[in-house]
Amino acid sequence: MDTVASYDELPYDSLPLPETQPDVIAAVARLYGFDAPDPTRARILELGCAQGGNLIPLAWRWPECECIGIELSRVQAQAGAAFVARLGIGNVRIVHGDLAALSADLGQFDYIIAHGVYSWVPPAVQDALLDACRRHLSPQGLAYVSFNVAAGWAPAAPLRAALLERTDAALPAPARYRQALRVLDELAAEWSDAALLKEIAYLKTASPSYLFHEYLAEFNEAIDFAGFAVRLDRHGLRYVGEVGPRRAVVELEDAWGLAPEGMAGRWLDAEAALDESLATRFRRALIARADAACAQPPQAERLASLAFYADLASDEEIDLDAASEQVFANPAGNRFPVAEPAMKAAAMALSMAYPQALTYGDLLAAVRDVLARFGASEALDAARLRDALFRMVMVHGVMPSVWQGETAREPGERPAAHALARLQATAPGWVVSGMRHVAMGLDAPARELLGLLDGEHTLDDLSTHMQARLKRGGLDLPWAQIDAMTQQQVWRFARQGLLAG
Repeated sequence: MDTVASYDELPYDSLPLPETQPDVIAAVARLYGFDAPDPTRARILELGCAQGGNLIPLAWRWPECECIGIELSRVQAQAGAAFVARLGIGNVRIVHGDLAALSADLGQFDYIIAHGVYSWVPPAVQDALLDACRRHLSPQGLAYVSFNVAAGWAPAAPLRAALLERTDAALPAPARYRQALRVLDELAAEWSDAALLKEIAYLKTASPSYLFHEYLAEFNEAIDFAGFAVRLDRHGLRYVGEVGPRRAVVELEDAWGLAPEGMAGRWLDAEAALDESLATRFRRALIARADAACAQPPQAERLASLAFYADLASDEEIDLDAASEQVFANPAGNRFPVAEPAMKAAAMALSMAYPQALTYGDLLAAVRDVLARFGASEALDAARLRDALFRMVMVHGVMPSVWQGETAREPGERPAAHALARLQATAPGWVVSGMRHVAMGLDAPARELLGLLDGEHTLDDLSTHMQARLKRGGLDLPWAQIDAMTQQQVWRFARQGLLAG
């Protein structure tokens, strides 16, 4: 079995992907009327796992899980296996292998993750991926399969065609990437289409691996949802729901009294129509075996069985009396307008609890407390809050989960980061992942500081060390200023759940 040269030469970024978390998948599936297995004691398979930046944190988080990652790039698979050995955990394996030739003795899995694979492999491998899902999913297991959607990708097709035509496929991946950047400059001068110019501007700042593997890869098939559903049916699978953010959801009229099986055809047709109207570009589909229970469009009433978390902030003074639209933003810069006063209070309550998730009942109680504390004029209307929360969950302003999570909330006098965070911080090329599977952008001093949090150093010790470190780099600052910066960073680590309890 050969590795893929371009993935060895220009590896895809190995990052934590929030939507692939099994606790989030299980929660979203429940909104669609589908009960998935307990993610904290599951068997998890990731196909195309790179070096394990997405899978290893899941195995660390849930030691009762068994996790296996399959990666065709030998370089990335070996890097992942070496990292696991250094971390010293036994519930995860990163294996160099071909998803089209999986061993029959792998057994069944409760969750299968295939992010950034389906659209980027030849048809035979696409069939093999769906076959693997059918063979290796447990009876109520779920597979996450992402793919490019034709409706949204059609406008970008000329850009991909031009890049393929004007770059040399025989070049090594890094050289061809540099050639593509020059071509983008040429195209920016030649073209006038606003959408394409916007995409060109984005690609010039995007990760090299994204530009190469999205626009220069031999295969990149964008398909329509209806065609994907047909393929699922052909492989003994069925669509369960969408785990990515959604600007709109399907609501079926005159569906009262229909069994889920009776809704299936109308629902799939409506999903396809939604892609066309919204020019959907990317889907993160949840699929199950065809003999599993049939899902149905998501319903707000099902929120009551879930927990929720959010890391939101607003630059505005929050008005809890008026239904005036105010904007909350997450650390990634995504903005979410909120008008319902109770939902504003919910955003405040969830952000204060983050990274821990609040159950629906605890969230209602926290909202009542926030409204009372700030003297809001109206009592909580639970139905209006539920509907506003449902909309926020659909757009990923608030994330649903079936796992609340526990973590140290304060650094203490001798802060200690857990072993995974310290190893990620000190291992070149690895991204530090927060408890909620968020990639943390840390500069070199912050990574060094995180690596020092072994429980042996006081905060004063850490500040003194960082002062000397920055001075060696040419930045001579007063100790008091360094101490404030150090403590702020340590509290940031605590907020992302990196500290040991």
